Amino acid sequence: MLETDKNTYNNNENIYLNGSWELYYNSGFEVSYVQIQIINIFDKILWNSSNYYVIGISQKNWTINIQFLNLTLTNHSCKIYIKMFNYYKNFNTNEVVATYREIIAINITKREVNCELTNFKSDLIYGESNLFNAQFYIGNTSFYLENETLQCLIRNNDDVIYQTNFTTDEDGLLSFNISTVKHLRLGRNIVSFIIKNNSHYWDTIFSYEVYVKKIPVYVEITNFVNNTEEDGLIKIQLFYYYFNSSKKPLENENLKITVYSSSTLEYEEMLKTNQTGFVIINIFPSIFNFKESDIVLYVDVVFNGTIYVENRTISLSFQIHNFQFHRNNSSFYFVNICLLSILTSLFTSIGLKVYKYKKTGFKLIRDITFKF
Repeated sequence: MLETDKNTYNNNENIYLNGSWELYYNSGFEVSYVQIQIINIFDKILWNSSNYYVIGISQKNWTINIQFLNLTLTNHSCKIYIKMFNYYKNFNTNEVVATYREIIAINITKREVNCELTNFKSDLIYGESNLFNAQFYIGNTSFYLENETLQCLIRNNDDVIYQTNFTTDEDGLLSFNISTVKHLRLGRNIVSFIIKNNSHYWDTIFSYEVYVKKIPVYVEITNFVNNTEEDGLIKIQLFYYYFNSSKKPLENENLKITVYSSSTLEYEEMLKTNQTGFVIINIFPSIFNFKESDIVLYVDVVFNGTIYVENRTISLSFQIHNFQFHRNNSSFYFVNICLLSILTSLFTSIGLKVYKYKKTGFKLIRDITFKF
């Protein structure tokens, strides 16, 4: 009788086999023995025990390392057979009998691998790095993939942008300090760890997504001056900066300034941040052709970004009350001419009335006082 500890094994395990049998023959003119064999589906002997000639009842145990069988696993598994072979020969008659007393079937499979990440970040900003660990283990067991080589591929838009190999340590761990500058690109990246053509484990791909964003820009108003009642000046100082391991100014970058009142574009210009990230915006409402004394100015400051720095627009609004808008020279002359004509007509009318009614007691022009 043949017995194994189970019927399905992973291909890096041991088969614990127990066999017992009875063997009787006359050693004077006969010979007989029992042999345990392991064969594949093509009847090729992969392993066999010694020949056992002991007459009577026998019992034996074997430990068989499956890795030494050199199995070829198709679709991650294969089947083998353990047989109890009995040989008999009669020397007088030359009769030979070879039979299999018992056969048991065994399934051999590759092991399914799991992966667990620690300290892994799926969202990164360009310029950052992420040191994480990947641990590979068998199913729900504590058996780890020790000293196994895995391939790492990183894809962006279906293009392979980085590849390397890692070897796990005694705890099934590998460490990867992934860099957004060296290993990744902007946008969606797929990081894959690949087990392929391994004699012990399933072909498996573990894939994880990392999204790399542009560097965000921050803006602070560091100074604001409102002199609309004096020289008609609005002065704004802005500070542009970003973080790349530390706070850094946005140096020498173009900004577009647009000024609106209601839906009318009043003014626009291009400015640059200086080497310390500052820019000063001067707005003179007096140069605009406003028709009302109470107005609202809308100011958009637009930074269109760079390859690795995101765009940023800030919008400001200013309410100006009782605005004393200035006339141009032609308007000044027009007002003066109108005023002179009105005064001439006024004095002519007064003169005629004085002349007409001077005999009735009316005062002369020099005696008339105007009160406003």
